Amino acid sequence: MIHDLEKIDNNFLNTNYDICIVGAGAAGITLANKLSDKGLNVILCEAGSDEYSEVSQKNYIGKIKGDPYFDLDIARLRYLGGTTNHWNGMCRPFEKIDFERNYLGEQFVWPIKYSEIYKYQKEACEILEIKNDFLINNESNEIAEKINFKFSPPVRFKDKYINKLKTSSNVTLILNANLTDVQGTDGKILTAIFKNYNNNQISISAKKFIFAMGGLENSRYLLWFAEKYKSKYFDTKCPIGKYWMEHPHFTLGSALVNKKVINAGFFSINEKFQKKFKILNCGFRINEISHKETNEKIKEIMCIAPRLGISLASLFDKNLVCGARLFAAWEQEPNIANAVKLTREISPLGIPSIELNWKKTEFDRKTIKQSVNLFNQWLLDKELGRLQLFNWMIKNEDYPDYDELAGYHHMGGTRMSNSSEFGVVDSNCKVYGSKNLYIAGSSIFTTGGHNNPTLPIVQFTLRLADHLFQTKDNLN
Repeated sequence: MIHDLEKIDNNFLNTNYDICIVGAGAAGITLANKLSDKGLNVILCEAGSDEYSEVSQKNYIGKIKGDPYFDLDIARLRYLGGTTNHWNGMCRPFEKIDFERNYLGEQFVWPIKYSEIYKYQKEACEILEIKNDFLINNESNEIAEKINFKFSPPVRFKDKYINKLKTSSNVTLILNANLTDVQGTDGKILTAIFKNYNNNQISISAKKFIFAMGGLENSRYLLWFAEKYKSKYFDTKCPIGKYWMEHPHFTLGSALVNKKVINAGFFSINEKFQKKFKILNCGFRINEISHKETNEKIKEIMCIAPRLGISLASLFDKNLVCGARLFAAWEQEPNIANAVKLTREISPLGIPSIELNWKKTEFDRKTIKQSVNLFNQWLLDKELGRLQLFNWMIKNEDYPDYDELAGYHHMGGTRMSNSSEFGVVDSNCKVYGSKNLYIAGSSIFTTGGHNNPTLPIVQFTLRLADHLFQTKDNLN
């Protein structure tokens, strides 16, 4: 059933719930559906309405410190369905190599194995309405490999599941319910306080609480409750808000390539070479440019390498070669300095706003430079073309501030780890030092891979649902 806190009185809730989920995006709705299907009594609290509203969205306003980035109130959406309401549908899972970065340092170590998340891939693909047939060839010895992304219709979680939420006997969805406080004792949250935009409030009691508010808000609320209550509810010495990650997205240059490279679409560097050169994952996208631009590129090459230029011109005449633009999106290292922090500015709900500290590191530059060098080597070795990089890449200049910049992928901040020294949640997504508070969403990612995060978010959420059901009779 669905209720709107703007339209109901304070006394309509009189039940203790098994699970209280805060946030109704991809993670929150998936978790509510899965647990309700298993018979648990779930309350799902969404801060926004069932449609976009300025009064809700302005609570996402924050500051940026460091590299150019998107305004925080346009990088995500604050209403039912969350950011899936403007998601473009690109899907790709983590790869096995993403869980085997131990050789790079303790901050790269996942507390779970790839197999523990892979087993939920098929079900997650069904939810996102995509085929589960990604190209991942761990046995290849090629420097670069063709990869593929799947494109969800895209699934808008609000549209797909609103009727199920309306008719569910096990899920109560509350709209316009903004988390403003918690109450409890001894590492256990007993009650969460929610307010509407007229300052009316309700108290919700549950056995377990899950924050599924997104890759910035999960950190924001943990930081706020740590500031208010110290270590009353969880371990405040763990790196809350830290090791935040994105996927840098930039245009690297142009290329003259064989037509079959264009048709392939996406490439990445083989995991063997990632390990050899101690770099992270990177995805390349190649888009064809106009006939006129291609001609100009061939003329440029003729001036530098006449024999090659003549050869390329001949292939161009036979429609076997074309000009292209080279784009990349790559994995960023988990760096402790990249972090979500609280400011002294207060949102309309009385909650501190955030400052996102984000800068690309030397390691991030190493990953893209080495990856593009390897990709170019592969093109040359296979006689598939050659790259012409922009000056900022060649001369190691500042990143351009007019490009794609990043992927709107908010990861880390409440990351998973074997210890509270490097993580905020354990292998089961429970906050260190808490008896009943869990985190869902991409903020738990230990590393980011180069994949879009939506598919893994759903995979990890399905895994969390299983754990919560298996431990439904206790708080440990």
